[in-house]
Amino acid sequence: MEHLILLISYLEYVFWFILVFTIIVFIHEYGHYFVAKLNGVDVEKFSIGFGPVLFKKIDKNNTIWQICSFPLGGFVKFSGEMYSNNKKKDNNVKLFMNKKPLQKASIVIAGPAANFLLSLVLFIFIFFFFGKNHIEPIVGSTDEGSPAAIHGILIKDKIVSINKLKIDNYQDYHAIMEDALLSEVSLEVLRNNNVIKMKIIPKHINIKTFIGSEKKINYLGINPLISPVVGKVIKNSPANIAGLLDSDRIVKINGKNISDARQIIKIVKGSKNISLKFTIKRNNMLKVISITPLDLSGNNLGQIGIAFKKMRMKLSLFESINLSIRSISEVTTKTLVAFSEILFGKRDHCEVGGPILIAKVSNDVANTDMISFIALIALISVNLGLINLFPLPLLDGGHFFTYISEFIIGKNINYNLFKAIQLVGVIIIFSFMAFSIINDIYCRVLN
Repeated sequence: MEHLILLISYLEYVFWFILVFTIIVFIHEYGHYFVAKLNGVDVEKFSIGFGPVLFKKIDKNNTIWQICSFPLGGFVKFSGEMYSNNKKKDNNVKLFMNKKPLQKASIVIAGPAANFLLSLVLFIFIFFFFGKNHIEPIVGSTDEGSPAAIHGILIKDKIVSINKLKIDNYQDYHAIMEDALLSEVSLEVLRNNNVIKMKIIPKHINIKTFIGSEKKINYLGINPLISPVVGKVIKNSPANIAGLLDSDRIVKINGKNISDARQIIKIVKGSKNISLKFTIKRNNMLKVISITPLDLSGNNLGQIGIAFKKMRMKLSLFESINLSIRSISEVTTKTLVAFSEILFGKRDHCEVGGPILIAKVSNDVANTDMISFIALIALISVNLGLINLFPLPLLDGGHFFTYISEFIIGKNINYNLFKAIQLVGVIIIFSFMAFSIINDIYCRVLN
């Protein structure tokens, strides 16, 4: 039975990986296809995946649309796509290589552009229809013995600024703490309508990122005030069996008043197999139910199977577009910085992920909520688009650089030079793919 559950878990990973990657790859390849057709290029084949063909269909333009066995990418094959050393030239205007350099450049850049456009549309959709996550920068608790506790930060203090940077929500505070390591933090908090200034020396601690690597961050020990309102109840969990519902507010546990979600987490973790009386507020009426926390994750700690409600701030269309552009810009910048730091050994190699990481994260996020899943597709799409812009042979960025060079020098690149460049590209790309898969196995399976 245990092996069956494990098999189902792996199949879930595979399913979500295929779904996420297929969506992103299809949009990428359709970008190439769409701009190729705009420029009058015949398309011979549109493929999702590689290897043996599982399904194919030929349209009225004789383009083969196919799905293959290994969903690790895709491709669009244009008529007359490859350079040739044949001295007899084919003047067919529908051949890719007979198009002007800027036309060819626009076709190859259209794939990454489609990925960025997909991300933009998805982010705008999330922010406009669902708003953005918003946690007030109000202190819910401080960790015992932490720099914040030692310097007298109190519950209900509101963080106004850090190092003269205005703090509008807890995410702003969190972003600063995870950015560059600081030797000192200048903090302003609002307490009883008075602004209090203090300087705190943060600790530097290692944390596990969501992809399993380690990262050193600034630590003050401040936890935000999270409303103890149930956002999700996991099916067949102790909370679900006891009758706890979405939007229930937990006001007491065993008679102790509850004002912050962290109080609930602390009590539940330490109460494995011990029945607790939860006083909840539902439709302005109080109700008492008994829930027995169980070890649901194999870590010997109590859990009842709930997630707390996320607060979201509504945004206008203009604000949604602006925040979407900023989000893509931030993801792009952070990805480039991460790549350079990994390359020069400044970051953990486990931050490089391949199909196993994408499958794991896709599965984890898919089991939370649809908004997070859509956001994940947007994030991976940005990264795929960005990586394809790298000026390496075989990648779209390498082809783009080639065609721009042709435009500048006024003639096609030499055939032998092109073949040599392609060979180098094959070696680089397949070496990186091999590294990412081996790295995935080492960091996320063996460890």
